[in-house]
This record gives sequence, C-alpha cells and structure tokens, in this order.
Amino acid sequence: MRNYNNLVRELIHEEADLLRDSYQSRQFNAPLSAAPPRVIAISGGKGGVGKTLIASNLAYACASLGMRTLIIDGDLGLSNLDVVMNLRTRGSIDDVLAGECDLEKVLIPYGTCLDVLPASSGFLKVPDLDKMHKLVLLEQIEALDGRYDLILIDTPAGVSRTVQHWASSAAQVVIVVTPEPTSLADGYATMKILNHTINESEFHLVVNMCNSEEEALHVYDRFSTVAEEYLGAKVHFLGSVQQDQNAKASIRNRALLCRHFPFSRAAVAINSIAAQLSANSDISHAKGTAQFFWRRMVNYGHGDARC
Repeated sequence: MRNYNNLVRELIHEEADLLRDSYQSRQFNAPLSAAPPRVIAISGGKGGVGKTLIASNLAYACASLGMRTLIIDGDLGLSNLDVVMNLRTRGSIDDVLAGECDLEKVLIPYGTCLDVLPASSGFLKVPDLDKMHKLVLLEQIEALDGRYDLILIDTPAGVSRTVQHWASSAAQVVIVVTPEPTSLADGYATMKILNHTINESEFHLVVNMCNSEEEALHVYDRFSTVAEEYLGAKVHFLGSVQQDQNAKASIRNRALLCRHFPFSRAAVAINSIAAQLSANSDISHAKGTAQFFWRRMVNYGHGDARC
C-alpha cells in the first residue's frame, strides 16, 4: 500500500510540474498556420462509455505527434475534463460566454502543443447558448485563427441541443460506444438524431472497453449496416480500445493515460487512432474549419440548422 501511495504522489507531482512548466515557458504566440484547423466532435449516447477518457488522451496523443491541438470541454455545467486531466482552472468557457473573461485567460496549456478550454461545474452563468452568447465566443475564437491544427470537442453525454450545437459544423463526428447493448442503442440514437436534426450523414466509430478487436469489428459491422439501411448514413471504423486496468487507474489517480502509461494496451490503441487522424487526408476542410464551425454554431437554431 505504501508503494502504491508513493506512486500516486509521484504522478500528482509530475502533473503539477508539467502544468507549472507550461505556464512559465509557454506563451500564446505560436506561429500561425496557413491551413485551417480541423474540428472534430467526440460524442456518445450514454454516460460511462469512456468518452472523456478517449477525448482527453486523443488530444494528448495528437499533440505528441506535433499537431497543435485545442480540446474544449463542451459539457457546460457538468465539466469533468479538468478532473480527468488534473487541471487547476483559471475560469471556464462559461465565463467567456458571460463576457467576464477573455478566452486566452482561461485556456490552460498542457505540455508543448496542447491547450484546454475547460467548462464550468455546478453553476451556469449562461444556461443556454443563445445567439448573443455564441457571438461573444465567436469573436474571441476567431482571434485564435491559425493557432491550431486540430480542435477536439468533448461533447456532453446524450443528445441535447448542446450536443447538436457542437456537432453541427464539425468536420468529423466521432461516436464512442462500448459493446454493452444499452451503449449500442444510445449510440445509434445519437447518430439518428444528429442525422435528422443537422443532416449528418457520416460518422466515425470508436469501440471502447471491448474484449478483442474481433468484438469491436462485430460492433462496427452491426452499426454500419443499420446506419446505412435506416439512415442512409456511412460509418467508418476509427479504432478500438480494449479493456485495460491502466485506463481505470489513470482515471482514479487523475493521471492522463497516454502520458503516464504510454506503453499500456489502451494508450497504444489511442495513439494508433491519433495517427489515423493525423494522416487522414480525405476529410473536407470546407466543413469543419474553425471559423466555419463557430459561425455555424452561431446560426444553429436561427434558421440555418439544416444547411
């Protein structure tokens, strides 16, 4: 028990050192990129499928590949991205929407190429994303244009209007499911609602907490067949993450899996998915650039939801 407690303390101190070094050494003056960043929404039907674990580690893995990455906690009021990544926040996206804080002041640098935009927890100053609040965010987001290669949105569980907001203009929508029947049903329901409300016709699937690659491919086959038959939608298999005790330990200890357990089975799988995203050149940037994304967010629900 003593050795385990020492390990936990070491992980916490390492994380604190990483964040302190980031605050001290990094400035928000990265060279601008000519290519627009790609925006990816990571969603899933029910809670408990490991969506935030996948999103946070995927962001870290992409940043490790040299992609300048921003991850946004899209779960307004019920944030947990900062908990999973063991972050000390200086504000949230809610403060930006309320006009109380500049965006750059709440961005948290994590390592070299990764920034985190946290959400609030427990109390919402802005209970809903109306057009005025989205315009506030748009103005500040556009000031960051050219700073990132990739923007990941960790959307809330379920299929609320907030999820539809986040997914409405992303270049890719990634659905995270487990082999559990309830997860599969909710994942399909998420695809169905996004298909009907925002005309999303293409999805990418990550099967988490599976027992084998064969089981994951079986889940994908069922998903893709049903989606094509009943929704006319295409589902691409992005990858699978098998059961791994290190993943559970990383959550309990607030130690990011891909950073602290880089050679674990789950971390290797997530790194493989990140490599696919990095190498994927068949995604259109016309839908999913930062400015297009935020402008569509502003217009969503105001006569432009199905464009």
